Amino acid sequence: MASNFESSIQRGCDFIHDFACSACEEDGLNTEAQHFCNQCTKYYCVNCVLVHNKLYKRHTVLDRKDVKKWAAAPGTVDVLERCERHPGEALKLVCGDHDQLCCHVCVAMDHRQCSSIQHIPDVAKGIRKDPKFRQLPQRVAELRKQIEDMKNDRKKNSSSLRKTRTAIVDEIQAIRKTINDILDKMEKTTVQELDRLASDQEQCIKKDVNSCKQIHDELKNIMDGIQSKDSSGEPTLYIGFRKCEENIKHANEILQNMSKIVKYDITFRKHNGIEDNLSSRQTFGELNESNVLCKQPCTSLFPRDHVFATEGYKEYYVEMSSDEWDCDIEGICELPGGEIVITDYNNNKVKLLDQEYGVVDHCDVPENPWDVRHIGGNEVAVCVNNNADDRHELHFINITKGKLVTTRKLSFSHDCYGATHHGNNLYISSRTALYVYTMTGKLVQKLYEDKSGNYTVMRIAISNDGKTIYITNHSNDQLITLDNLGNKLATFTDPDLLGPHGVHVTTAGHVFVSCYYSHIVLQVDKDGKTKLATLVREQDGVYFPKALFFSSRTSSLVVGRWNDTLLVINVR
Repeated sequence: MASNFESSIQRGCDFIHDFACSACEEDGLNTEAQHFCNQCTKYYCVNCVLVHNKLYKRHTVLDRKDVKKWAAAPGTVDVLERCERHPGEALKLVCGDHDQLCCHVCVAMDHRQCSSIQHIPDVAKGIRKDPKFRQLPQRVAELRKQIEDMKNDRKKNSSSLRKTRTAIVDEIQAIRKTINDILDKMEKTTVQELDRLASDQEQCIKKDVNSCKQIHDELKNIMDGIQSKDSSGEPTLYIGFRKCEENIKHANEILQNMSKIVKYDITFRKHNGIEDNLSSRQTFGELNESNVLCKQPCTSLFPRDHVFATEGYKEYYVEMSSDEWDCDIEGICELPGGEIVITDYNNNKVKLLDQEYGVVDHCDVPENPWDVRHIGGNEVAVCVNNNADDRHELHFINITKGKLVTTRKLSFSHDCYGATHHGNNLYISSRTALYVYTMTGKLVQKLYEDKSGNYTVMRIAISNDGKTIYITNHSNDQLITLDNLGNKLATFTDPDLLGPHGVHVTTAGHVFVSCYYSHIVLQVDKDGKTKLATLVREQDGVYFPKALFFSSRTSSLVVGRWNDTLLVINVR
């Protein structure tokens, strides 16, 4: 460690302060500051501030309640170099043990036992040539756009929510006209309940919008700082880079959490026989939220160890007049607004379905679309693979105003049959291996491989916390469970598990598997070791099931088959 750093620590020892009194320092004393003067741009302890106030009665003096404003005053540390824990100090060091930027105070207080403390000028050498630093403006711009889109979606949701409220109130008042004065109390009770729900929903939307605005502005400010310092020294740019990385991680977590929430909405259902049963009713009808709760997803209404049972199903035809062949549904996912996206392998199409499972739009892909996964906002990723043409691609498609638009694609040197994502990582299955990429297509690692068959890594699903990965081994009739380091945690086999194809894990951790050759859908425990239930069989209408998705919005399993229909199975 450099000698000037050591003396800096030794000077204050256990009495190092966030802010030291400026007047005391001039006398060689080390006293903690409790006040800051905007005009003098100096710090004062409790004794020195009394002298200052007598001499400068009109100066604005801030106490510890406004300590955040101290750091913003002229003459303090540059915003990029400022230590957030100790605003009066500059970031000069990096702790390798904790992977943290530190000032001298941080090291003295929290990192005395650490063995890997480096000066930032040493670590920052070559930062301008670092590929991740050079990609930073593009990554932040893309992330800010996603945040802006999410904020706009929430604002539109707010408008539709108000319209929904108005429509429900109109219905309530229409019912009111058919009955007598006894309805006055019921109308008041029902509208109050509606207003309460609408208010709760508005608060959730407002919170999301504020979160988007805050992180959007933070990213903009830090990028402005970096770009304005572009000609400055590498340490400053390195600090900005590290801070921006932290904000990017935080922003992605916010987007991921918000993307899982279904569109906020309210439904109303009139009580049957309301006129005859008026005297026994307190409200006009039931008001129910059709979205997930803002604090946690809808699947959390079922305990994590809940074993599902079916209560009926319905078939929906998804063929189009332009289809040349029977639909072969290989992938299914759901958008935040409740729309469904499916891949039709036989007809080389990606189809958009409304909430009633009717086809409203489609887009063509070059050939052979396989899996489709929701990435965030209104964006999905589609696996496109054809070995004959050496085509192994992931197409990103945006859904805007009911239209599917391909925005970009990634190409791989290996097969691309299944995909999912968590945080900033894409997980791609290649039939025999599982690869991890960044969202921009940079290979991170080959996480897992099994060459014992042709389709040992067919489809993949990842738990909400990113710690558990489920893989269907189609060739060997197995469900493989890994941790996020690629270590095998479990291998599940069962007489019913014949040709496992699709796998889906809910946000609460319920695991479902579709079995192509045994014509069934299974529920497996979260550890991937035990069969909990056989939910549907061939006699229930399941034939060669491939794609599988659990809809939190409707509490139903959506199963894709090798024909022109989707099978929607209600569960409880």
